Amino acid sequence: MPGTHALLSPSAAHRWLHCTAAPRLEENQPDSGSDYAREGTLAHAYCARHLKQYLGLPTAGEDAEIGTLNDQYHTGEMDEHTDTYKTIVLERFNAARAKTPDAQLLVEARLDFSKWVPGGFGTGDAVIIADGLLDIIDFKYGKGVRVEAPENPQMRIYALGAYEAYSFEYNIQRVRMTIVQPRLDNLSSDEMSVEDLLAWADKELAPKAQEAYSGEGKQAPGEWCQFCRVKQSCKALAQSCIETAKKAQDPRLLTPEEIATNVLPMLDTVDTWLKGVKEYTLAQALAGVSYPGFKLVAGRSNRVITDVEAARKTLVDAGYDPVAIMKPQEMRGITDLEKLVGKKKLAALLEKYLEKPQGKPVLAPESDKRAPYNAAADDFAGIDTNE
Repeated sequence: MPGTHALLSPSAAHRWLHCTAAPRLEENQPDSGSDYAREGTLAHAYCARHLKQYLGLPTAGEDAEIGTLNDQYHTGEMDEHTDTYKTIVLERFNAARAKTPDAQLLVEARLDFSKWVPGGFGTGDAVIIADGLLDIIDFKYGKGVRVEAPENPQMRIYALGAYEAYSFEYNIQRVRMTIVQPRLDNLSSDEMSVEDLLAWADKELAPKAQEAYSGEGKQAPGEWCQFCRVKQSCKALAQSCIETAKKAQDPRLLTPEEIATNVLPMLDTVDTWLKGVKEYTLAQALAGVSYPGFKLVAGRSNRVITDVEAARKTLVDAGYDPVAIMKPQEMRGITDLEKLVGKKKLAALLEKYLEKPQGKPVLAPESDKRAPYNAAADDFAGIDTNE
């Protein structure tokens, strides 16, 4: 469950392993949270309650969180996805007990990995301890960023904490780390030997963690800046983005090769920086900070009818056709319906009426798992090629 966070938190490990200056730079920056975070907190509470009820454990903490957040964030989609998570975890747990009768399932377990990370602790969503295999299962409710298990430092850190706590009771030889991200139909796993995990911890994790904790870390901008709380004022990130446009042989035009080498890999990073600056400066200006040459102004707005029924009656009384002035009731979009009904149930109910056309083309790295764009698929959409 949510609580005090360590300076070097596992969830931010991808960032501080690359930019060891980040933790101390962010240390005194407030984290105001968001609706997405609170929605995720509620989903995690349901996940934990499902598993604790199965194990016969008390759920007072989860019940309290659900009571606080349920009215605002609960949906049918959330029930469906948290049930999926429960099913996956319990299948793994039962498989472990078949081989190790005294296997344990830990839910929201506090894990200490301070042997490698100064002051390091975190909470594992689900940890299955058994002889042979240690299973770490993490639930991700967000759908903005796809999270993969291979080489995921957060998952490896959780595995280290669990191994450190239970290796004396069980003969653990391998660790399996799994991300359950049901809103993106993402079930991603990675497996490695304990020997390789400990080698990574000693050679890569511990030195970087010590550097980050000491306050002598180095700034290193990259795609990991996305969730950094100081990205808007980070000079290293700003300099990296500004220098991108200067890497050209011709001072006037970029060649395709220069765009591919210098610009495209930086798009997400530049976008992260610009959005961060825009949001930060607006918030500061609203708080009274002055930016020379700029001022706060009212943005564009649309006119609204404050009393629809009174306006309708006025127009009808003036002789206008009641049908002509009213808009017929519209069905909600698919995303809203999935939240109401549940993704799988909606797909089953509306199977005959749902289709997914090919998306608009976008440039992506060659490592992207999606198939190459096929323009012909749009050209021949709706044509029966068997005729």
